[in-house]
Amino acid sequence: MSLLLDVMTNAIDQGYHDAAERKAEAAAEAGDQAADRPARAGRMTLGPLLAVAVVLALAGALFATAAVATHRGAAAAKRARNQLVQQIHQRTADADALQRQLDELQQQVKTARDSALSASGRGSVLSAEVSELEAVTGGSVVEGPGVEVTLNDAKNASGSDNSLGTIYDRDLQAVVDALFASGAEAIAINGQRLTTRTAIREAGDAILVDYRPLAPPYRIDAIGPSDLGTTFAKTQTGSLYANWRQVYGLGFTVEPRAALTLPSAANQVVHYAQPLESP
Repeated sequence: MSLLLDVMTNAIDQGYHDAAERKAEAAAEAGDQAADRPARAGRMTLGPLLAVAVVLALAGALFATAAVATHRGAAAAKRARNQLVQQIHQRTADADALQRQLDELQQQVKTARDSALSASGRGSVLSAEVSELEAVTGGSVVEGPGVEVTLNDAKNASGSDNSLGTIYDRDLQAVVDALFASGAEAIAINGQRLTTRTAIREAGDAILVDYRPLAPPYRIDAIGPSDLGTTFAKTQTGSLYANWRQVYGLGFTVEPRAALTLPSAANQVVHYAQPLESP
């Protein structure tokens, strides 16, 4: 009877009972750890979030500083460019004024020379020869009929070295050579008289004629026979540029003029040659 009562009172063996208690205790500890995990996880991710926020703030500050510096740099560059443009205009105006003064002085010298030479018959002949040579060499103002050739960049010209819609120094050289070959006696480009010593070349994006920068459109005035324009248009150069006008939109016109006035060449230096003594 006591055995049956003991079995009913202690239905589970003591070992099983101890194992069950240990399992319950482990489950309770696991529950506590699970309850604490979100708080610990939050504490673990707070540091990286703060680091990301600091990095973003620094990046924003850097971008703002760069934008301000760029804006200030652009404003400074614009001011420097405007000052440079003003200086160029001022220097150009000064050069034009000096050129007009030089022309007046040259005309006074010519008048005095002709007056002195006309005192004798030999002097009159010499004066006529000098005047004829000055007209050929560009030393004096010349007037007469001729042709006006205009070259200009195409509207969609890119300005690159391989653009067929852009006018370069070689284009002006080719047209000038063709005009002289067609019978032109005197030529000026945008008011700059050409001589046998004139250089037509490029410097950066500008075309220089006797070291004077020119801007498009380029007007080439040529004095010559009445059929100068027709003769030039039939040359290989004239035909080529007429074709480029149709294909690439290049600005190219040839207009006859009943009267043209070309100025004298600037900064003309006279050189003398002496024959060598025979051995």
